[in-house]
Amino acid sequence: MGCAQSTIAVVGRKNKKRIIQESVVFVLQFRVPVQSDLQRQLKGVSPKTTINRLTCLRNQIELVAEDTGGSAISELRTALEEYLSLLSGLIKKSKDGMEGCVELKWRTLGDGRRAEICCTNLWMEMLIVIHMMAALALTEANSLMIPKDCYASGSGNGVRVVSTDCRRDAVDLLLKASGYLEFCVREILTQLPHDIKSKLPDDMQESVLQTLSIQALGQGTEIQLGLAVDSQKATLSVKRRIACEQVIYFTQAYHCLSSCEAVSHGCAKKLLRFIYWKFLEAKVLYVYVSYC
Repeated sequence: MGCAQSTIAVVGRKNKKRIIQESVVFVLQFRVPVQSDLQRQLKGVSPKTTINRLTCLRNQIELVAEDTGGSAISELRTALEEYLSLLSGLIKKSKDGMEGCVELKWRTLGDGRRAEICCTNLWMEMLIVIHMMAALALTEANSLMIPKDCYASGSGNGVRVVSTDCRRDAVDLLLKASGYLEFCVREILTQLPHDIKSKLPDDMQESVLQTLSIQALGQGTEIQLGLAVDSQKATLSVKRRIACEQVIYFTQAYHCLSSCEAVSHGCAKKLLRFIYWKFLEAKVLYVYVSYC
């Protein structure tokens, strides 16, 4: 996960600089499939065409993600949507016999060949896929919100701007990401047995998923507030309402994550700090729009 509205040059050993990429939206880490011999595992269990399709899509997701570092968002989204459609069909076919017969492995992108997640449950596989679709939406929203041009102002200083269209598209993507994460909580986690849920990675725990969904709504509202402030047609009451909604979202997200057991370490701890910062920022913005 990543979140920082800045670009920092970190000087490490031998004076080599490592650039931390600029980020505006809190993004999730990518996971990619680990290649495995599905033909052997599913021989005699599922039709050969299904096995071939499953293998092809998993390999495609891994290769595109590896070759582009996750930047080929459109291609990855298409492959994930096709894979999700295939998984949905397999889950509906309870007589297929695939459940529990195959190990589907995933690892964090850029983390070598180590398999971080290994599951035999198709609902768990669906959770990983939709989680990655949410990560793609957040990543694309982040790329839209990073200023790409500098325009000279009257004072001669460079002013970095994000176009109105980019901000509106980013809001749509944040809403989409929030919907994906909410679906994971309401429709998928309820299908998983307790022993699987207890072993989920931190960023797939129920409280964390719920928090991520709410904070995506909060960041979308933050962008909408910026659009309202820039608009001459937006009334003061509209700006106050949006600012109030932003405070409410980040308040809910903070309280939701505070009760999570994983909040003492890892990505959950980082997310909690980010949300607290956004909560304080939202309160300042509310005061600003109320008295301006």
